[in-house]
Amino acid sequence: MIDANGAEVSGLGGAGLTLTISKNGAAFVASAGTKAEIANGWYTYLSTATEADTIGVVAIRVTGAGCVQQNLEYVVQQRNPGAIAFTYTVTDSGSGLPIEGVEVTVTTDAAGNNVVFSGDTDSFGVLRDDDGNLPYLDAGTYYFFSQKANYSFTNPDSEVVS
Repeated sequence: MIDANGAEVSGLGGAGLTLTISKNGAAFVASAGTKAEIANGWYTYLSTATEADTIGVVAIRVTGAGCVQQNLEYVVQQRNPGAIAFTYTVTDSGSGLPIEGVEVTVTTDAAGNNVVFSGDTDSFGVLRDDDGNLPYLDAGTYYFFSQKANYSFTNPDSEVVS
C-alpha cells in the first residue's frame, strides 16, 4: 500500500486494511478472507473459496488509513477440474447469421439472480469473456440472457451443459 506521495505505508497489520469484493460486476461486499502484513507496505490476502467460486472477473478494492485506494482485478477461469468449456452461439433468428457484440449473462436460475458468467459474442457469434475464453461451467442447466440494440431475444434461453 502507498500514500498519496507514493511512499509505502507499513504498520497497518491485517486489521488496518479494508477489502471489498465484486464478482462479475455485482455490488461490492465485505471480504471474508485473511489479511496480514508482510513488511514495508506489503500485505497479503487469502480469499475464501466462495470469493473465487464464480467464473469471470473478481474485482478487489483495498483501502487503509493514509493509503491510496488500490483496485485489483483477477479472472477466475475454471473453478474445478470437471468444469466444461461450453460454446454458446448467438445467431439472427431470421438470417441464421452469427451476431457479434451481444451482451450475454449466464445464470443458474431462470430469474437471472445467480450470475456465473458474463461476456460478449465475437465475430462468429460465440460467447467469450474479456480475455477471449469460453465459459467454463459445471454440468447442469443454465439460463442465458442476451441483449443488443435492434435485436429481440427470447430470454432466458435454457441450456444443459454436460
